[in-house]
Amino acid sequence: MPRPPQSDEEKAQTRCRILDAARTLFDGDGIKAVSMRAIGRRVGLTASALYAYFPSKVDLVRGLWSDAKDDLTRRLQDISLAHADPLEAIRALGAAYAAFGIEDPLRFRVLFLWDDDSMNDDFYSREENQSPYFVLRDRVAEAIGRGLIAGPDDADLVAQAVWASVHGVVVLNNTCPDFPFRPPGLLVSTVMDAALGGLRRGIVEGEGR
Repeated sequence: MPRPPQSDEEKAQTRCRILDAARTLFDGDGIKAVSMRAIGRRVGLTASALYAYFPSKVDLVRGLWSDAKDDLTRRLQDISLAHADPLEAIRALGAAYAAFGIEDPLRFRVLFLWDDDSMNDDFYSREENQSPYFVLRDRVAEAIGRGLIAGPDDADLVAQAVWASVHGVVVLNNTCPDFPFRPPGLLVSTVMDAALGGLRRGIVEGEGR
């Protein structure tokens, strides 16, 4: 007798089980080494049943990517809303971003270091896939508009410079675990002080002329 069709809730639960299994296997063996069949076996699904949820491994990785992106976006939005001052918000966003990448390096790799060619079409350039970045850029734009930072009147340029600085701390921490780095929180704080301090210094020097 055929099984009754799954409800939407059951489908969502199965999807979560698949993603959890993939995350565990990827964390242990690496993304490229894990096959779809191995993921199916982990959750007790046949290949055809698994492909009904994710037609390819890239689709599955993109599912993990979307979940991680949405989680990071929510965290950053909550942090931003908790800080009225845009400079304090930018500092807190940098710290939250670093914590996300260091505490969950697999999700960080999925978000930023997945190098399969099929992920390199227009996927990253779509606006809906840039929501974490927009949280930072909006607060940078606010700081520029309020005259709190100097430098170029280009919120994207400043936001990307800040992002790149913090991102570098995370990548170095995750890829060079044996190097005697200072604590990540201290590194991020110092990087943010250097970036924002330099931009604020431009205001002070400009006022002195």
